[in-house]
Amino acid sequence: MRLYGMYFICNSCLSLVADMKLSNKAGANIKHVVGWQEKRRVLNRLASVHPIHKQVRKLYDSIPATQQDMDEFDIPQSVANEFIRARGELLASMETVIKMYESVKPIRENEIKTGFDISLPKFHDIEEFSKCLDDLNFVFKQCPYLNNQDAEIKYDSVDVGSTWVTFLIAGSSALMILKNLAQIVDMAVKIRSHVATVKVQEEALRSLEMKNDFLGEFHKTFKEVNNVITEKYVIQLRQELGELKDGEEIDKTKRSLEKLAYWMDKGLQIYSAIDAVPEARDLFPVQDDMISLSDDLQKLIEMRKEEK
Repeated sequence: MRLYGMYFICNSCLSLVADMKLSNKAGANIKHVVGWQEKRRVLNRLASVHPIHKQVRKLYDSIPATQQDMDEFDIPQSVANEFIRARGELLASMETVIKMYESVKPIRENEIKTGFDISLPKFHDIEEFSKCLDDLNFVFKQCPYLNNQDAEIKYDSVDVGSTWVTFLIAGSSALMILKNLAQIVDMAVKIRSHVATVKVQEEALRSLEMKNDFLGEFHKTFKEVNNVITEKYVIQLRQELGELKDGEEIDKTKRSLEKLAYWMDKGLQIYSAIDAVPEARDLFPVQDDMISLSDDLQKLIEMRKEEK
């Protein structure tokens, strides 16, 4: 998770953790817990912040397992003391994350909330890095579905200590552009999944010491298939986001999908900004690695191994 994401979660949950207080029960050394399920939801969110995960777990585990599913219950003073200590440790850790971020990057006022974050892949040289930025610039500036006179994609910042880059979308049509980008990313993810599978299959065939002419035909065939698949998703975008004016716009959309799929195969990811407005959250598809061999290719490999 990017540092700003950790800061945002800790900052938004700080007062909620501070308010996790216990009430006294008259007549005995017993404390009363109210609203535990809401407290659990807060702790579950904080658990995604890796540097404070242990402190979150310690506070969570201070409540006996037999009472975890209850919303209101009593606990003895000894358990209450453990809960209070764990809460104090968690608050201190959260404040450390907040202060660390604020010390290296001042908080901006009136920040535009419609935007997205890009995690750049690892680069081996400056030329590759430059090529990635050029391709992203092409997608943002040339793709017809991301160009609107009432909205503009703007570079905002690079997260401290990471390769996360934040872009903001300014204008009255910002949310529409963000939704269009999410659709484009969804199509690029599908193309990337297919291309990645082809690469695995090609490497598997190479390991079987296939003849070069066979591999050449294989590569040519899958290149044609990739082209057909990309065109298929361009058609789907035209159906879902609106028809394109001419062949030039169709070509720019196709090239945008190809460029995104290429860099996603190398590790690039795009998601809504963590502090996005509610209707802009969770727009983008999960971008996991999903590479596997087809059943037919697996059978071919097994047959070749048996022949040897």
